[in-house]
Amino acid sequence: MEYQLGLITQDRGLEKVMERISRHFGCSLDLYESCSDFVNDLDGGKKGVVVLDGMVCSRPRLMDLQMVLNESPAWKVVYLPRTKKKNEIKEAMEVGAFGSLHKPVSEHEVRQMLRSAIGI
Repeated sequence: MEYQLGLITQDRGLEKVMERISRHFGCSLDLYESCSDFVNDLDGGKKGVVVLDGMVCSRPRLMDLQMVLNESPAWKVVYLPRTKKKNEIKEAMEVGAFGSLHKPVSEHEVRQMLRSAIGI
């Protein structure tokens, strides 16, 4: 797989799911505990899919999501909202998230979303 996978979370259970998925796709998984860590680690030539856990966002109203989208245009962002409110998902999609999944996520759901994001 030519894409990289990234995960921005502090949820160890989600990390384990994403590690299994990265092995399934045969690619590496980079782990980050904050959006700033992800943005600071970006390499201009890389493209990929990053899963952003809304629970780690430190700024109000999806500002961290917007920062990730602005700083990593070659990356597709899958957003995991803090709440199950449809408004948060709608706003995430409006600012440019590729997709959204609710926690707890199933491995199957994440695989399907990643397949869609990378076009396989």
